[in-house]
Amino acid sequence: ATNPCGEQPLPPYGCCDLGPIILTRFVRNPFGVDGAPAFDFDAFEQVVATQVRALDNVLDVTYWPLQQQRDESAAKRRIGVGFTGMGNALAMLCLRYDAADGRAMAARIAERMRDAAYAASIALAQEKGAFPKFDADGYLAPGTFASRLPAALQDAIRQHGIRNSHLLSVAPTGTVSLAFADNASNGIEPPFSWTYTRRKREADGSRSEYQVEDHAWRLYRDGGGDVKNLPPYFVSALEMSASDHVAMMEAVQ
Repeated sequence: ATNPCGEQPLPPYGCCDLGPIILTRFVRNPFGVDGAPAFDFDAFEQVVATQVRALDNVLDVTYWPLQQQRDESAAKRRIGVGFTGMGNALAMLCLRYDAADGRAMAARIAERMRDAAYAASIALAQEKGAFPKFDADGYLAPGTFASRLPAALQDAIRQHGIRNSHLLSVAPTGTVSLAFADNASNGIEPPFSWTYTRRKREADGSRSEYQVEDHAWRLYRDGGGDVKNLPPYFVSALEMSASDHVAMMEAVQ
């Protein structure tokens, strides 16, 4: 038996081939030190294209326990490019997560990720072929996600096809953020605490406790910032309303 995460609705025998991109790595001059803070969209788009190719390759090198899983994967080549560290990235850009300018930046990042991912998948279709169930009229029909893409991308899909039926998925990324992103905020979520104690069960059955620090909080402290008097753009999940959480999800969607 398995415990599905639930971040992605899947058909029978479908798989979630997901890969989040760490947004904090594309913030230049974090907190305005040594210049105005900025997000490096060009570098981000290059990484998105690489991620599309990498996740597409995963489908081919995976050992599928069941033939039905292999068939479902091959027919649609579903992948999930996403991101993690949105909350931290906004703080490093001196933007509040629960403010209009923070949501606007998040929407820009999501839009650039979307367009770069679809462009990369179109290029892969030219190189390796479209996913077998691709049908241009159905894929681009009014009301589909693809029908909302820029006209140039829609024209390219109609001409060349697209390698992957689904491309984007923003997953919770809890363990990924802790292990690979220096404990950056998870997925689309704001940080829930700047420091906390993590309890871990060791291999011998004993339990240990570790002090864990938020990535942006530590970066600000190590740069000489006063963490006892944080700037207003440091905002945690507990300091905002439920509607602010929903507003960010709406902006990115």
